[in-house]
Amino acid sequence: MKTLAFKSKVENNKISIPDEMFAQVKDMNQKDVRVILLMEETGEFNEEAFKEFAKIFFTRYATNLESFKKLIEQTKE
Repeated sequence: MKTLAFKSKVENNKISIPDEMFAQVKDMNQKDVRVILLMEETGEFNEEAFKEFAKIFFTRYATNLESFKKLIEQTKE
């Protein structure tokens, strides 16, 4: 599974993909994706904290991907 992390805004119930990321998703039209939204509650956006969180999250997610797949398959039975 491929992951991308970027800042965006929700406008008219849509999330824009930044131009610099578009090349990585251009062939994904009409394909299923999984989305995680991290919404700021208050205060300023901390870019370094976000990058660190994304790195840890996606590393752990990738490490546990097979376990997640097994759990998903079990729920389908």
